[in-house]
Amino acid sequence: MKRLSDCCRGLRRRGRPARGSVVAATMHYRLEHRRPIDTAIAQLRFSPDGERLALLTGDKKNSVQLLQCSDLAPLGAPRFLRHDLAFAGDGALFVAGKTIQRHELAEAGVGKATLSIDGDKKGLTQIAASPDGRWLALHKHLDDLELWYLGDAQPTRRASVRASVLVELGFRPDSGQLWFTSRVSSPLQLQTIDLDPAGSDLRPTPIRPLPGVFVYSPVRAAPGGLVAVSDQHADLVLLEWGAAEPRPLGLRALWGDRFPEDLAVSPDGSHVAVTARDSDTHLRVSAAALAGDAEPFTFRWEGRTTSTAVALTAGGARLAVARRTSPSTLYMFLKT
Repeated sequence: MKRLSDCCRGLRRRGRPARGSVVAATMHYRLEHRRPIDTAIAQLRFSPDGERLALLTGDKKNSVQLLQCSDLAPLGAPRFLRHDLAFAGDGALFVAGKTIQRHELAEAGVGKATLSIDGDKKGLTQIAASPDGRWLALHKHLDDLELWYLGDAQPTRRASVRASVLVELGFRPDSGQLWFTSRVSSPLQLQTIDLDPAGSDLRPTPIRPLPGVFVYSPVRAAPGGLVAVSDQHADLVLLEWGAAEPRPLGLRALWGDRFPEDLAVSPDGSHVAVTARDSDTHLRVSAAALAGDAEPFTFRWEGRTTSTAVALTAGGARLAVARRTSPSTLYMFLKT
């Protein structure tokens, strides 16, 4: 990977401010650490306390890596090929492939698996874990979406929904609901399942079309609702829990001429980061606070890269960025 330009400078303004106008402060991050990775990085996930970072890589013999955020030192992690990973709010790490396993975090890394559930036969399993650690959602490639309750001595499946075209899934931060999006054509569709530990056959809500959301938009959960990209509003929008219409967030300045390709929201919903392409097709990552008028922090690669993975900790305290192509470099930024 070639050098980063503007890695610790704010987004450049278009034109000079008018005389007498007030120039907003710029959000600042400093590059804390960088770590070369000899394979592609598909996903980045911070632990709930923001102290560890899990990487899903293209290494077939060691696809999950776990790093200490303070110095990017490697920790013990589950081995072999995995397709997805997720942290629960209690700090447990779930990894998914042909089986889904739960590992408790220890000082030196992860311990032995404390749970095992069958996944997709080819290993193409997508997962999400509820913040309270009691629920697990898994989607087997081109097959059913399953919802499992983990709060009893033996895990039990509480829902099975046909969802061959599932796009994304996740849980409300209060662990009260599972949400998932699907796409046949346009528009993007949303459904939810209310979580009831006493229920044995939980059913999803009717399909809700999302015409105000870009059909290829990433969707991320925040305490106030779902954050997504809207082509109708040309902005990031918040789909508040239970609300009918998306609310623009006024963050159009986060991207250039094309819609964002990736989106990260901090666990407390205070900060967002997006990856988008400038007119010269170079990728740019920008981060901003949802409240306040500070200009976004931004940097971009001078060299070509296909896509990036991004992640944020609570309060936007740390920003992790990596290239999804091989070889990669992981960059850890600290908010100042």
